[in-house]
Amino acid sequence: MMNDKTTILVVDDNEALLETFAMILKRRGYEVQTACDGIAAVDKFKAQNFDITLMDIVMPEMNGVDAFKKIREIQPEASIILMTAYSDEELIRAAADKGVTLIIQKPIRIDSLIKLINETAGNQPILLVDDDTISETLKSPGMVSK
Repeated sequence: MMNDKTTILVVDDNEALLETFAMILKRRGYEVQTACDGIAAVDKFKAQNFDITLMDIVMPEMNGVDAFKKIREIQPEASIILMTAYSDEELIRAAADKGVTLIIQKPIRIDSLIKLINETAGNQPILLVDDDTISETLKSPGMVSK
Protein backbone atom coordinates (compact mmCIF):
# COMPACT_ATOMS: atom_id res chain seq x y z
CA MET A 1 0.00 0.00 0.00
CA MET A 2 1.35 3.41 -0.93
CA ASN A 3 1.57 6.09 1.74
CA ASP A 4 -0.05 9.34 0.55
CA LYS A 5 0.62 11.29 3.76
CA THR A 6 2.72 14.43 3.47
CA THR A 7 6.00 13.84 5.30
CA ILE A 8 7.28 16.68 7.47
CA LEU A 9 10.58 17.05 9.29
CA VAL A 10 10.48 19.48 12.22
CA VAL A 11 13.88 20.77 13.37
CA ASP A 12 14.29 22.88 16.51
CA ASP A 13 16.59 22.91 19.54
CA ASN A 14 13.61 23.89 21.75
CA GLU A 15 12.33 20.44 22.74
CA ALA A 16 8.95 21.68 24.02
CA LEU A 17 8.27 23.55 20.79
CA LEU A 18 9.49 20.57 18.75
CA GLU A 19 7.08 18.22 20.53
CA THR A 20 4.21 20.69 20.20
CA PHE A 21 4.73 21.13 16.46
CA ALA A 22 5.02 17.36 15.98
CA MET A 23 1.86 16.67 18.01
CA ILE A 24 -0.21 19.30 16.18
CA LEU A 25 0.96 18.16 12.74
CA LYS A 26 0.41 14.46 13.52
CA ARG A 27 -3.13 15.28 14.67
CA ARG A 28 -3.67 17.00 11.31
CA GLY A 29 -2.74 13.74 9.55
CA TYR A 30 0.86 14.44 8.54
CA GLU A 31 3.68 11.94 8.93
CA VAL A 32 6.15 13.75 11.20
CA GLN A 33 9.75 13.20 12.21
CA THR A 34 11.83 15.48 14.42
CA ALA A 35 15.45 16.52 14.78
CA CYS A 36 16.98 18.62 17.57
CA ASP A 37 19.66 20.34 15.44
CA GLY A 38 20.90 20.93 11.91
CA ILE A 39 23.29 17.97 11.93
CA ALA A 40 20.49 15.56 12.88
CA ALA A 41 18.29 17.12 10.16
CA VAL A 42 20.93 16.56 7.48
CA ASP A 43 21.37 12.96 8.69
CA LYS A 44 17.60 12.40 8.40
CA PHE A 45 17.71 13.70 4.81
CA LYS A 46 20.49 11.23 4.00
CA ALA A 47 18.08 8.45 5.02
CA GLN A 48 14.91 9.77 3.32
CA ASN A 49 13.36 12.76 1.58
CA PHE A 50 10.67 14.86 3.22
CA ASP A 51 7.88 16.78 1.51
CA ILE A 52 8.37 19.76 3.84
CA THR A 53 10.88 20.74 6.50
CA LEU A 54 10.09 23.25 9.27
CA MET A 55 13.46 24.33 10.61
CA ASP A 56 14.64 26.81 13.21
CA ILE A 57 17.50 29.07 12.08
CA VAL A 58 19.30 29.64 15.38
CA MET A 59 20.52 26.27 16.73
CA PRO A 60 23.74 25.00 18.30
CA GLU A 61 26.22 22.89 16.28
CA MET A 62 24.78 23.73 12.82
CA ASN A 63 22.35 26.61 12.25
CA GLY A 64 19.28 26.27 10.04
CA VAL A 65 20.78 28.16 7.10
CA ASP A 66 23.83 25.86 6.95
CA ALA A 67 21.58 22.81 7.34
CA PHE A 68 19.32 24.22 4.59
CA LYS A 69 22.34 24.46 2.24
CA LYS A 70 23.43 20.87 2.99
CA ILE A 71 19.88 19.53 2.61
CA ARG A 72 19.59 21.29 -0.75
CA GLU A 73 22.78 19.47 -1.85
CA ILE A 74 21.10 16.15 -0.94
CA GLN A 75 17.62 17.06 -2.24
CA PRO A 76 17.74 20.16 -4.50
CA GLU A 77 13.94 20.46 -4.64
CA ALA A 78 13.45 20.26 -0.85
CA SER A 79 10.70 22.57 0.44
CA ILE A 80 12.08 24.15 3.59
CA ILE A 81 10.32 26.63 5.87
CA LEU A 82 12.91 28.35 8.07
CA MET A 83 11.71 29.71 11.43
CA THR A 84 13.39 32.07 13.85
CA ALA A 85 12.57 33.88 17.05
CA TYR A 86 15.42 36.28 16.32
CA SER A 87 15.94 38.88 13.64
CA ASP A 88 19.47 37.89 12.67
CA GLU A 89 19.78 39.93 9.48
CA GLU A 90 22.96 38.16 8.39
CA LEU A 91 21.44 34.69 8.66
CA ILE A 92 18.18 35.84 7.05
CA ARG A 93 20.13 37.41 4.16
CA ALA A 94 22.17 34.20 3.77
CA ALA A 95 18.95 32.18 3.58
CA ALA A 96 17.46 34.59 1.04
CA ASP A 97 20.63 34.35 -1.07
CA LYS A 98 20.25 30.56 -1.12
CA GLY A 99 16.68 30.57 -2.40
CA VAL A 100 14.30 31.46 0.42
CA THR A 101 11.70 33.63 -1.27
CA LEU A 102 9.24 34.70 1.43
CA ILE A 103 9.62 36.10 4.95
CA ILE A 104 6.63 35.86 7.27
CA GLN A 105 6.47 37.54 10.67
CA LYS A 106 5.04 35.53 13.53
CA PRO A 107 3.06 34.90 15.58
CA ILE A 108 1.30 32.77 13.01
CA ARG A 109 -1.88 30.86 13.72
CA ILE A 110 -1.84 27.08 13.42
CA ASP A 111 -4.45 27.12 10.65
CA SER A 112 -2.29 29.61 8.76
CA LEU A 113 0.74 27.35 9.27
CA ILE A 114 -1.20 24.34 7.98
CA LYS A 115 -2.32 26.35 4.92
CA LEU A 116 1.31 27.42 4.39
CA ILE A 117 2.46 23.78 4.64
CA ASN A 118 -0.16 22.70 2.11
CA GLU A 119 0.82 25.49 -0.29
CA THR A 120 4.53 24.83 0.21
CA ALA A 121 4.52 21.11 -0.55
CA GLY A 122 6.58 20.90 -3.71
CA ASN A 123 7.17 24.65 -3.98
CA GLN A 124 9.89 27.12 -2.97
CA PRO A 125 11.29 27.35 0.56
CA ILE A 126 9.81 29.97 2.86
CA LEU A 127 11.41 31.87 5.72
CA LEU A 128 9.25 32.25 8.81
CA VAL A 129 10.46 34.97 11.19
CA ASP A 130 9.21 34.96 14.79
CA ASP A 131 9.65 37.91 17.13
CA ASP A 132 8.13 35.98 20.03
CA THR A 133 9.79 32.98 21.63
CA ILE A 134 6.57 30.99 21.35
CA SER A 135 3.43 32.12 19.59
CA GLU A 136 0.21 32.19 21.62
CA THR A 137 -1.35 29.73 19.17
CA LEU A 138 1.55 27.26 19.40
CA LYS A 139 1.63 26.89 23.19
CA SER A 140 0.72 23.59 24.80
CA PRO A 141 -0.43 23.45 28.44
CA GLY A 142 3.04 22.38 29.59
CA MET A 143 4.85 25.27 27.94
CA VAL A 144 5.79 28.47 29.69
CA SER A 145 5.39 31.84 27.97
CA LYS A 146 7.41 34.97 28.63
